[in-house]
Amino acid sequence: MGEIVIEEMNYKAFALTMAYLFMLVAAVSVAILGGTKNKKGCLLIGIAVAIIFFIGFLWAFVKASKIKSLLTITMDGIIDNSSLGAVGFISFDDIKEFKIITLYNKNAIAVIPKNIDTFLSKLPTVKRRQVKRNIHLNLPPVAIMVDLAKDMEPEDILTLLQKRLSDYSRLYE
Repeated sequence: MGEIVIEEMNYKAFALTMAYLFMLVAAVSVAILGGTKNKKGCLLIGIAVAIIFFIGFLWAFVKASKIKSLLTITMDGIIDNSSLGAVGFISFDDIKEFKIITLYNKNAIAVIPKNIDTFLSKLPTVKRRQVKRNIHLNLPPVAIMVDLAKDMEPEDILTLLQKRLSDYSRLYE
């Protein structure tokens, strides 16, 4: 069994691509209108703006076509890339269980560590403060936001995580 990569849907990049496309169509329309009515000003402005929006459309299309990984499940643990405050790699040695929770009206998977002190000692300082803050606010130490998972429901992701955790526990403990 190899890595399982759960991808993130990128709604913002898709919306930006569509906005650039519509603006490009509008600029081309202004250029065509300027050409048919013999108005040099509209023609030149339409062409210049169309070039700018075409470049923007290409940039947004490249950005939208990039695959962004939300969560990677490996044989040794999970790699969390779900948000800016994502923890990164978490070993299955440190994980007790996973739970589905609702956090800020979005679905998330809570990672419950076996021993919070050893888990905190393995984290960098910034992540350690973040986990301590979560515990102080009565939140789970680590929450993986899975509301933007591509083609997967939170229950499916939870099942995959629990299966890998039980396989790891059977093999190495």
